[in-house]
Amino acid sequence: GLMKHKRHKHEGVQYFCNQCDHVSTSSSNLRAHQKSKHKGLRYQCDQCEVFSTQPGSLKRHKERMHEGVVYPCDQCDYIAPQSGYLKIHKGSNHEGLEYTCDQCDYNAT
Repeated sequence: GLMKHKRHKHEGVQYFCNQCDHVSTSSSNLRAHQKSKHKGLRYQCDQCEVFSTQPGSLKRHKERMHEGVVYPCDQCDYIAPQSGYLKIHKGSNHEGLEYTCDQCDYNAT
């Protein structure tokens, strides 16, 4: 939530790849980078040159980029490219308490 946002966006926490110049703001993003770029099984999109290490990620890519699948909010005009983004949008815009970052426009519930 808000604490993770502040740590990664405002306190300069960085995780460096030991195999290339990539820098991530979270350890999980660094692991995903290393897995997709430096080792492991990769799935290629059958419609373009995109690769993914996760079948689900490839499915979301195909839906978004080649099939035009979107997720509209039923409470406003927002349209999300992924179902998870719609869930975040609804939680921070239409439900519950909101915590606002004092250094930028970020909100968390």
